[in-house]
Amino acid sequence: MAQQTSTAIASAIAVQTIGGVPAVEMQQTIFTIGEETLAAEILMAKGEEARAILDQNLHDIVKGLPYVEFMLVRDFHKAGAVDKGKSDDAAQKIWERQIKRLGTTFDFVVPKSESKDAVRKAEAKAKEIAKLAEFSDDDLESRKAELLTKGDDKSCTMVKKINAELTRRNAAEIDKAKAERKAISDKLIARVKELAKAGTDDADALLISALQLLG
Repeated sequence: MAQQTSTAIASAIAVQTIGGVPAVEMQQTIFTIGEETLAAEILMAKGEEARAILDQNLHDIVKGLPYVEFMLVRDFHKAGAVDKGKSDDAAQKIWERQIKRLGTTFDFVVPKSESKDAVRKAEAKAKEIAKLAEFSDDDLESRKAELLTKGDDKSCTMVKKINAELTRRNAAEIDKAKAERKAISDKLIARVKELAKAGTDDADALLISALQLLG
């Protein structure tokens, strides 16, 4: 009798459980979750890759377009989603999300509306540029410093106009710097993905070192 009791206790101790359920009963369910999670992540990766290509294709079309042509592209784009059963509102949101991604990925800026108000603002901006054209960057910086010491509303408004003009003049250099930063960022991301995928001790060490350097 004592022997049978000891055997029963040993058997009970040996049974592995997960949440109170014998592990063997949970094994297949958990295995399936892991298997299907992998399949879902593969599909997501393929979907993200396909979406990135579509974003690039759309950017190639819309970059540099005037407002009227940009809106025509939007209408055609929405029609594609509506044709697949989406509502006009849902199609608009799809368009807006993609345009937002273009802004993040390619620094794309939506063209301005060519309404009378937009034309008036453009003309006013052109006049401001003409007023400041005779001054060099150094002259403008000096003028800005003088205005900042005054601190009144009129001076602050003028400082904003000077800042806008300096940004406009140096837009090419600013864009170049952005492009260089993006290129470096893309290379870093690609390298991190390679190391993470490798899963070796050396790769892990490099990842840890990079993380420590980045702070």
